Amino acid sequence: MISKLNFVDLYCGCGGLSEGFISRGHKPVLLADYDKYAMESSANRLRYYNFDRDYLDRICLTIDLNVTKIPSQIKNLKIKNLDVLLSGIPCQAFSTVGRAQDKNSMKKDKRNYLYKTLMMYIEFLKPKIVIIENVSGLLTAKPKDKFIIEEIFRELSSLSYDVNKNKNEILINSAEFGVPQIRKRTIICGISKSLGIKSEKFYSNLIKTHYLPGEENNQKGLEKYINVIEAIGDLPKLKPGEGSEVIHDFMPILNRYTKLIRGENNKILYNHTARNHNINDINRYKLLAKNKWKLKDLLRDYPELVHHDPKHFGNRYTVQDFDLPSKTIVSHLYKDGNLFIHPDSKQHRTFTVREAARIQSFPDDFLLAGSRTQQFKQIGNAVPAMLSSAIAKSIESLL
Repeated sequence: MISKLNFVDLYCGCGGLSEGFISRGHKPVLLADYDKYAMESSANRLRYYNFDRDYLDRICLTIDLNVTKIPSQIKNLKIKNLDVLLSGIPCQAFSTVGRAQDKNSMKKDKRNYLYKTLMMYIEFLKPKIVIIENVSGLLTAKPKDKFIIEEIFRELSSLSYDVNKNKNEILINSAEFGVPQIRKRTIICGISKSLGIKSEKFYSNLIKTHYLPGEENNQKGLEKYINVIEAIGDLPKLKPGEGSEVIHDFMPILNRYTKLIRGENNKILYNHTARNHNINDINRYKLLAKNKWKLKDLLRDYPELVHHDPKHFGNRYTVQDFDLPSKTIVSHLYKDGNLFIHPDSKQHRTFTVREAARIQSFPDDFLLAGSRTQQFKQIGNAVPAMLSSAIAKSIESLL
């Protein structure tokens, strides 16, 4: 019998980090983000888990978390004896891609210092365990010549939390937990020193939840992970512009992956609509997917279809490989999906929101709110649900 934990999720987004905890029976006492569409998605999910409206109105807060004092809405909740505080602080300032594209390498971006605000909440709420999730670039972010990660370690230690400072151990690959994508993330765990538990225990427990079914067949490298066709191969086939926000009576093909993310009696599918594409993009997608080409190959045989310099934009158009895990799902999907071209050339399109959500290990009945643009933003910024479930399992064994 799992002992029920209570938790707070700050910068919760659509609720990926919360999902693994709620699905295991743990109770949120505060979910907060500044994005109203993300908060609507989080509220949708809590309604799915039968939390009543009055409760949701109190704990699901669309507020500015970046102010330097605790908002009254949070103070009024009077949260006591908090087990876990989760937070995926905005990562744009730490992204290696963002730093490469910014003329100042993001050194002047105020989001570098959101961790200071987070520490204010940790000091106020006094959770037993803190989990901070961010991109791998957090490990090397160094505005004003100080490593942000070292500052976070120092701040947590000053608040009496035991922190694992081994940068290799805190860098986690989501694919090792059954998520069908290569998504490396920094997971910082702080455990209140009053508990007498070393934070290293969290990571050793986390490793025990690895899900690598390919190892049973002596598969090596990327092939040991869940691949794209296992994740999305059973979804309704769509041409550009087709699909629906709600599909009833959908019968999935259950495999080792889909069995984990949906129940056999669940017949609903959300957010599976395809973008419209112009004729040139459609022709690009067909040729790239059918021949398993890169942009340089398209330039060789169909130069009229290449409007980017492949030397500088070699990854501008990328077909995801059916037989391998996906590349990292990114929020840039809301602008275009050219990095996520569907491997089936007959569909000649980019990923739908649902396909991106499948790659992020979200259940098919997880309803994302807002426009398709907003949905892509939310799913690209989210923590994979299966990784959050593994984090929850590890914490359960500690508390």
